[in-house]
Amino acid sequence: MKRIICVFLALVFTAACASGCSGETQPVQTSEKTTGAAQTVTDEPTAEVTTETETETETETETETEAETFGEFIVEPDETAELSVPRVYADHMVLQRDAEISVKGTSNKDGAQIRGTFMDEAARAKVVDGKWELIFSAKPATAEPQTMLIEDSCGNTVTFEDVLVGDVWVMGGQSNNEITLNVFPSIYGKMQFDENRPIRLLMQSARYVIDHQKEIKTAQEDIVNPAWKWARATRSEAYNFSALGYLLADTLNAETGVPVGVICVAAAGALLTELMPKKLTKEFNYRTGGLVGINRHYNALTAPFHKIKIKGYVFFQGEAEAGGLPATAYNYGRDINALFTELRYKWGFDFPIYNIQLCDYSEKSVKSGQCAQADIIRAQQFEAYKKLDGVRLIPSYDLGPGESYSDYMHSPRKKELADRLAKLVLADVYGKGDAEQALAPEPVEITLSEDETYYTVKFANTGDGLVSKGEENRPVGFGVGSDLKKLTPASAEIISKDTVKVYVPAETGPSGLGYACKSHLTADDAQLYNSNDLPVPAFFIPADTAE
Repeated sequence: MKRIICVFLALVFTAACASGCSGETQPVQTSEKTTGAAQTVTDEPTAEVTTETETETETETETETEAETFGEFIVEPDETAELSVPRVYADHMVLQRDAEISVKGTSNKDGAQIRGTFMDEAARAKVVDGKWELIFSAKPATAEPQTMLIEDSCGNTVTFEDVLVGDVWVMGGQSNNEITLNVFPSIYGKMQFDENRPIRLLMQSARYVIDHQKEIKTAQEDIVNPAWKWARATRSEAYNFSALGYLLADTLNAETGVPVGVICVAAAGALLTELMPKKLTKEFNYRTGGLVGINRHYNALTAPFHKIKIKGYVFFQGEAEAGGLPATAYNYGRDINALFTELRYKWGFDFPIYNIQLCDYSEKSVKSGQCAQADIIRAQQFEAYKKLDGVRLIPSYDLGPGESYSDYMHSPRKKELADRLAKLVLADVYGKGDAEQALAPEPVEITLSEDETYYTVKFANTGDGLVSKGEENRPVGFGVGSDLKKLTPASAEIISKDTVKVYVPAETGPSGLGYACKSHLTADDAQLYNSNDLPVPAFFIPADTAE
């Protein structure tokens, strides 16, 4: 059972010994909270610190723990000393507001002291086993550029300029989250950009990982490509960044004034097995991946960023599995929830996750086999969404590229999707608007009539009421059957603001209910929306789960 224990730490300043730079190591006391004996210290003694720990008993106890002590910071130059800070920390970075700030690094001088200063706060640490960690207290958002200085007692310094404090968002998945604005010049070519706005971008790509896959068999400690750096949102940087990521950041910053940093960890063509940590692929006995092999996109693109705090995660993936076998597609819900759960564990907290339900990819994509299982994936995405707290599902099948657009795998309608996503994020995270008005309608209660001739489906998040985009009050899109790929179309009727009656076809009997269960979806295939113009997500409910 978790118990809260107050630990009173007296920080006593004693004479410092800088012998770490001369090769002599001092006894080091470590804190449960840090790696490398890190402690945040100021010029005045600290009164008390409250920590949380686990105990085996129900009894609350008070324990006095001697804290790591640091005296005067004395520099003794040592030309052999090396101070290294990972590239996840850099000029123009955004640090997560209202969260403890950790800066980790390495040194070849055990016992050397490390000092960091940021926003008028000093943090101290000692090098233990070649590693150190500075901890700064949580900071409020600021769009005023800040400087972070890190130095060691051997004469080395590292300085980061133009640092902002705001919200850090991560864009994960595959190509529809990686694809950049410059791919759609006719749509986004005339956008205006102001590099002085507090938006910062860190772009990565699948291409580099594909070309260097032999080098990333294990989870990486740092950004693998030195060319990938935090950058201001100039026209060039924004145009070469994730379209969905930039458009989301643009709206969030405009609506809240909070600085926004966006990191792209998406990889074109990636299977879930390539985006998973090794623990999961071993658990599910996966042995192969796609272009780069299991785990490697995770190892290269995501693992380095577990060092920093984030605000939330946007995921758009599943096309790779939609082009595979049905047996693989049917495991998608299990796998995606395992991935989300493991990522939260790796980052150390339950951040909000926004999962994009697959859009439509045209009839050509289905005939080619590339998206033949998109119907299964969408249904699995809905099934997974129901089982994991703190995850939102954003349907997008109505925002596909259309039959006339040449690239049927990458819809250019990223602005419409970003607006749909941003409206929900603003309500959920920033308290701007009503989340129920930003959520798509979803089935929350399905009952079968006593004579088994119709289902009554009650929906949540209907706004001012459900709407049929086809014949008034008679939406097309429902189907009945035991196999979602072989559903018999079922007529439906909106009978109240939040309820639809679905008539069971005589030839099937009550054997499972689905909606929008087609790989290729047109406006004639799914017509049920709420008054906020948000579509009902694709779903399939087996017969034995309906009441």
